[in-house]
Amino acid sequence: MKFPKFVLLALSLGAAFASGADDDWFRGRLFAPEVVLRNATALKLTDGQRKIIRQEIVKVQGTVAGIDVEMMEEGLAIQEAIDKLPVDRADVLARADKVFAAESRKKRAWIEMLVNIKNALTAAQVESLRAIAGAESKP
Repeated sequence: MKFPKFVLLALSLGAAFASGADDDWFRGRLFAPEVVLRNATALKLTDGQRKIIRQEIVKVQGTVAGIDVEMMEEGLAIQEAIDKLPVDRADVLARADKVFAAESRKKRAWIEMLVNIKNALTAAQVESLRAIAGAESKP
């Protein structure tokens, strides 16, 4: 089963977004869960904070998995529609819009998770993470 390139690209965006690859406007403001957990000891995370972070990760993974399946299904439908002659332009564009809307929901889910994680942290922990993010971004 072969997927259209733009669907594979869209699927990779979530991973890149979560890893911080293209989030310069979030850098030092929101923190990926793996960064928070990797520094849990230094941040002195409480059991309650760890639980919240775990819950957020599980929630976003479930949401994103469903969206990924939806995007793959629509991508396959687009591929089939493009293979027809003549190509039904309106159908292809409508399906593409569904993929783009799903991608938007996926990004929103990641942002929601990051905001919820930040809201679980103390001001001192956020400041520590800002320092860590600044140190990690230096060559």
